[in-house]
Order: sequence, then structure tokens, then C-alpha cells
Amino acid sequence: MSHHLSFTQSKSSRDEALGYIQSSIDAALWTENAEIEQDLKKRIDQHYLFKLEILNDLKAQKLSIEQLKIIHINYLNSIVKIFTDALSMLIYQTCSLENNPNIQPEKRVLSKIYARYLLSLNLLDELGFDTGNLECSSPAKSHLAYYLHLLNQLGIDLLKTQHVQPQALDIANFIQKNYDNYVALLLILSITEKQVIVFSEALSINLAKFNPAFQQGYYTCHGLADGQANLANDDNHENDLWCLFVQAFKIENQQVIYNVLEDYLELWSKFWIKMRSLTLENIASEG
Repeated sequence: MSHHLSFTQSKSSRDEALGYIQSSIDAALWTENAEIEQDLKKRIDQHYLFKLEILNDLKAQKLSIEQLKIIHINYLNSIVKIFTDALSMLIYQTCSLENNPNIQPEKRVLSKIYARYLLSLNLLDELGFDTGNLECSSPAKSHLAYYLHLLNQLGIDLLKTQHVQPQALDIANFIQKNYDNYVALLLILSITEKQVIVFSEALSINLAKFNPAFQQGYYTCHGLADGQANLANDDNHENDLWCLFVQAFKIENQQVIYNVLEDYLELWSKFWIKMRSLTLENIASEG
């Protein structure tokens, strides 16, 4: 069966927007900021978050269904529930581009629209739009709805919050604290996209041990760490976020941005370390 790319995956429309964004600032400044981008990406890729033992455990399908339930209720409260909030705030904060000195004065107002266009492609995906076939769109196909459906399949009661850990809430609070900082929020969501790709793949693998149906819905919406073909657009969205970062980043804010990077990665590391410690406690109690 042939599968057409949806509008949100259209290369030509994204290239048009990305081209305008790059042309909106001087070429020399773009090159300088792109070097900062590459350094940040390198620090992210090399961070111990993406080498944690829980990734190996998940890919080896070592965790029990009860352990996975604990992880999923915490994951909901750390990022899944809040992601469209953050993305919507980011779309609003593009208004700051009107006063960004990086951007050529005559392109500042329209830069806001091109940025919102790219970010809206991400939001449309999150909200369950199929822009290739609008009749197939539904809020019931939103990523959050899919995730809540998965929790229901797992038998998780959302009203029982005793398993929600402080490390999950710390992530959500950190994101909320940066709602008014456009560049910091771009970085935070760029890291989030990578984290989702890497850990979603591992979680999906472990869940499949118990029921292949658990891999449908939410986990079909997210990319695979090895770049295999799938229905997700996460790689596009992450690249778009980085492009917008290069446009808006100001060198005088470099230390603040590097601090945000380290703090946010550390919060996610603490989250996954806590998740593994809970699974080990669960194993001990079962023994």
C-alpha cells in the first residue's frame, strides 16, 4: 500500500520556511551561531543521559509490566502532559523576533510568521491533524490522547498519584519556568525531541514483550533512534527547532543557554536514574 507524505512532512514547504529564516540574518552571524549549535548538539549527544543503564534494560526487555506502569505515569507528569503547553508558549514567544537585533529590520515581523509556521507543523502533529487527509484528523489521534489510551490499556488509574516522583515534577517545573525565554525554550524542546526519540524506542521495545498492541498509537507517533522509516516527524521538528535557535541566539546570552542545557539534561538524568532505582526496588520487593 502506498503511503503519501502528509503536508507536515512536505520537503518543499519546510525548505521555503527554513530558507527564509536563514536569509533573515547575516551569513557571518549564521555561521557563528551554527558553530554554537553544533557545540550544544555535541554536548547533548555525549551526555551520560543517553548512556544510562535503563536504556539497556528496556531494550533487553528486562522490566516487568508493573515497572513499566510506574515509568509511564511519571513520564506523563514530566513531559507528555505539558508538551503542547510548552510548544504553544513557544509559538507565542516568537513575537520576540520583532525586536531581535540578529534579524534584518525589514524581515523581523515576517520572521515571526515563518517561525510560527514551522512550530505549528509540530503542534499540528501533536494535536492529531492529518494534513494530507483532513477528514482523518481527530483530537482523539493527538499524542496525548494516544498516551492516555495506552495508560488505560496498562490499567493505570490517573487519579492515583502516589507513584509520581519529584523528579518528574522537577522537569515540568523547569520547562514552565522558561516559558518567557524564547531561545531557552527552543533549546529545551530540542533536547526534549531527542530524549523522546531515544527513550520512546526503548520503552516501545520493552512493552512489546507483553503485547504488540502497546507499540501502536503513541509509540507509532515517535521516531526511532536509528533513523528507520516510520510515520513520525520528530527528526524534522528537532531540526526546525535548531534552525530557529541559530536565527535567534545572541552571544551575550551564551552562559545562560549553556546553563539551561546542563540543568535540563541533569534533570532528565535524575529522572531516569530514579526510574531505574524504583524498578530495582520493585524487583527486591517481589523477591
